[in-house]
Amino acid sequence: MHPLRLARLAPRFRTEQLPDGALIQRIRGHRLEETLRLGPNEWHFAVVHEDGSVDDLGISKNLLTNTGRDLWDAAFGAAGQFNGTNVATSSSSTSLTDTGEAWTADQFKGWTVVAEETTNTPVYGNIGSNSATVLTIDAWRNNDDSAGTTPGATANYAIYPTCRPRFMGLTENAGAAAATDTALTGEITTGGCSRAIATYAHTGGTSSYTMTKSFSVTATFAAIHKGALFNCSNTTAGGIMVFEAVLNADASVVNGDTLQVVATITTTG
Repeated sequence: MHPLRLARLAPRFRTEQLPDGALIQRIRGHRLEETLRLGPNEWHFAVVHEDGSVDDLGISKNLLTNTGRDLWDAAFGAAGQFNGTNVATSSSSTSLTDTGEAWTADQFKGWTVVAEETTNTPVYGNIGSNSATVLTIDAWRNNDDSAGTTPGATANYAIYPTCRPRFMGLTENAGAAAATDTALTGEITTGGCSRAIATYAHTGGTSSYTMTKSFSVTATFAAIHKGALFNCSNTTAGGIMVFEAVLNADASVVNGDTLQVVATITTTG
């Protein structure tokens, strides 16, 4: 292929798991253009422009937040709430209520609730917050992450400790990342860069996994500065920000660009 035609082709990215990180390969046509190695707990950002050019923004540190640590610990050690008497008294597309309970506020923040009735397929919701009697979730989903049916007012339910930071968010806020952060200040909610589910990949027996997302940009963002991983899919539910990263160099994107992001999460003992 002529070099000029090759340059106009949009590159594709391939991620290969390593025992303690990942290899990212940028391929254009049949040509390997670049190989990058991500180590433990790192992010890589790249902007692919409509003309095929690439701004490689380098590698950034993946910071585990304090609330993320708490959620991680609960997922490994806490007991779930399932005792045979968990029956809802009402429900909605973003909540489940049990007026017979007296929960501590936000004791289940970041956990997962599963609800079912004999006439419905079980569905799950990621808990963004809770009051004494109400669980607020991001949405009801089926096991394959497709939209689920809202459970009935008297659905049986169980609450499980989970740490599943599957949803990636971005912001232009220029502040530093800190372990004490609990939200992504100024999180982008428009222009193809709003919080979205990332793709999980893991090779058995290795100590890390990757979360990958390609944002299809439909607006102008002059300086995307940070990314984060959350347990909830939207800013309304909020949930817990488990990981946060400052880009090695700010991403400047416009309509038609693609922002390619890969994060490694390492679990060593």
